[in-house]
Amino acid sequence: MKLLVRLTSKPQLILLPFKHKTKLFDKFKTNHFKLNRLLTSTPQKQHDSENVILTIPNCLTMSRIASIPFINYFVFTNQHELACGLFFLAGFTDLLDGYIARNFKNQKSHLGSIIDPLADKLLIGTLTVTLTLNSMLPIPLAILILGRDLSLILYSLYVRYKLIDKPVTFSKYINIKESRIKVEADMISKINTFLQIILITATLPSNVFLYNDSIFLIALQYLTGLTTIASSISYMAKRGSYKVIDKPNRV
Repeated sequence: MKLLVRLTSKPQLILLPFKHKTKLFDKFKTNHFKLNRLLTSTPQKQHDSENVILTIPNCLTMSRIASIPFINYFVFTNQHELACGLFFLAGFTDLLDGYIARNFKNQKSHLGSIIDPLADKLLIGTLTVTLTLNSMLPIPLAILILGRDLSLILYSLYVRYKLIDKPVTFSKYINIKESRIKVEADMISKINTFLQIILITATLPSNVFLYNDSIFLIALQYLTGLTTIASSISYMAKRGSYKVIDKPNRV
């Protein structure tokens, strides 16, 4: 009886272990779902989320851009095995950042829609020059590819200039968070980009496996050239592939 009275008169002696268990459970649940919240949490403001710079896809894209000088160096110095390995690694990061951006809402950004195709253009453009200098690509095809890509880059710079609030300053122009355009490529441009990637991928190891003059490679060069012309015509007809987005509300 005395023991029962003591226990009931001091209920905190019974409830204390339960409180500890509750705290431990909450801490475990928080740590367990930390990564899941990072990737799947829905932002309160759509504009804020899409103007984020530091995302996993953007980091992967920047790593792909950083690899471009090394790939070209290996090609130029005829180290084609190393060039192929680094090129395929860059291609894997391209697939990975695209998958993450499509499947996790808070990893999608307007910056990513710009720098991801820009990274592809830089990789394809620089390798086109390097492979042409090494006599692995025909000069007319290189001029066609580079001319189209250069015109797209210049036009995108012009579009950005026109959409910046006046007066236009250098700080406004380079401020990525002030971007009001989103790049949206049409189907023929996607096919052309795909064929350019296939062409570079097939051309890189051609000196290693000795199939430079194969009919397949020559046919691929002609097909890439034709789709490059078709993409340029489609681009001019639609007056660009840039979609103007609303400016984010400023607090």
